[in-house]
Amino acid sequence: MRAFLNGLMAVCAAPGRIVGWLVLAIIVMVCLAVAAAQLGINNYGTWDSNLFILGRGISVNTLLDLQWWCFALVVLFGGALAFREDKHVSVDFLSANFPPEVRLIVRTIGDLIFLVPFCAIIIWYGTKFAATSFNSGEGSSYGGLNNIWIIKAFVPVGFGLLGLAGLTRSALAIHSLIFGLKTKDNPDD
Repeated sequence: MRAFLNGLMAVCAAPGRIVGWLVLAIIVMVCLAVAAAQLGINNYGTWDSNLFILGRGISVNTLLDLQWWCFALVVLFGGALAFREDKHVSVDFLSANFPPEVRLIVRTIGDLIFLVPFCAIIIWYGTKFAATSFNSGEGSSYGGLNNIWIIKAFVPVGFGLLGLAGLTRSALAIHSLIFGLKTKDNPDD
């Protein structure tokens, strides 16, 4: 059971590890946008047919939109990774002095009462948000990217992974409380 839950947590965190590399793409796009601004270049290239997401060309505005899309993916998928690695922001000034078992209980209650319902709400409204964008054919009005619904669809996906990670961590904590499988450094490993 524990191996399955650890594997599930790894699956939730895997997209965060992958999209972390998009930070390099963001750096390149920022440099290209700055260089284009200094050189007075607005369009990098155009074509006759409408390409998926890009539209009819790549401009400085396209790069600006791509930067935001990449940043959004890093944040959305990085949340589950940070949660798994316990690198997220947490208010544990009270529970830091609790015994490990009490910390597990407090963290599990927090995950189940606050994190998981919050993720469920974001999934619910985020799905409607993306569907509305898809149905309206939303795209950039200033020469940026088309098909905005794609990035909006990642909102419920990212929060779905975070919510699943919260449920998994809660199950791991309950398993630890029942079977007493704890390590010294991290009580729910």
